[in-house]
Amino acid sequence: MGKRYFFLRIGGPLGPERSRRKDDIMNIQNIKAYFRSLPALLRSYGRVWLKLTIQQFESQIANSRGAALLFMFGKLFRLATAFLMLYVIMGKAKLIVGYTLPQAILILALFNFVSTISQLFMRGIYMFRQKIVDGTFDFYLLNPLSELFYSLFSYTDPIDTLLVVPYLGLVVWAAANAGYPLTIPVAFILLLIMIIGFVMVLSWHILILSIGVKYLEVDNTIMLYRDLEKMAAMPIEIYGKVGAGIMTYVFPFALIATIPARYVFGLYNPLYLLGFAILAVIQIKLALYVWHRALMFYSSASS
Repeated sequence: MGKRYFFLRIGGPLGPERSRRKDDIMNIQNIKAYFRSLPALLRSYGRVWLKLTIQQFESQIANSRGAALLFMFGKLFRLATAFLMLYVIMGKAKLIVGYTLPQAILILALFNFVSTISQLFMRGIYMFRQKIVDGTFDFYLLNPLSELFYSLFSYTDPIDTLLVVPYLGLVVWAAANAGYPLTIPVAFILLLIMIIGFVMVLSWHILILSIGVKYLEVDNTIMLYRDLEKMAAMPIEIYGKVGAGIMTYVFPFALIATIPARYVFGLYNPLYLLGFAILAVIQIKLALYVWHRALMFYSSASS
């Protein structure tokens, strides 16, 4: 014991203990090296995403100008019908689960804005099944960048980018019309809520991709997700305690519109976001685990 204590004092641990210490030092060095290389890595992904988006924009201009106009008209028409339905409902009932008409309009405007941004970046999920079938996903696996990045973010619809600005203006107008102007601190908290919600939305998209890798079923799954997401266009309280709980803690739908609106109305404590941040980390870790497990069952398009 005396000899061991001596070496602990002047030279560090012996045998397995020294090996573990070296492993800890190497892990710390790897973590530091990762964070040093992170800006360059993000720039690489950003350049690739921008290049793919420009190519998609050029393709749409060259091949489907009329289709792009019809797509924008359809988006705006659907938004107009949603507002019309809201006005009709509020004409019969002055309050919806305690929310006035201007407040309900703000929730609807927030929903359209946040939902459009999520679909803007992750629209590649609609083409994922075809990429599995025709073997494109095999090339993603051989690419130096993440196959998950290509699967989700390789198809960005430029038309959605044109709708983000008017949707943002609609949110600002709705907040001012409800008597809650968006100050810089409020906008910062809203951005934080959106980031947490985006991570949870990303988690569900990764889970859907994992189902596609294993069972070749993506289209119906993502459409079911979109149908559930549309429920967030209204205050989640109308679905009862159980429904509101599921939309808050299982799905990220409450973070899309209702919770940001509650904060704007002064009805939500931003300290609760810490719990949602922890939940978002758990969901993204679980989704990545399921994704890597699904890749173990992938046998390429030629099999």
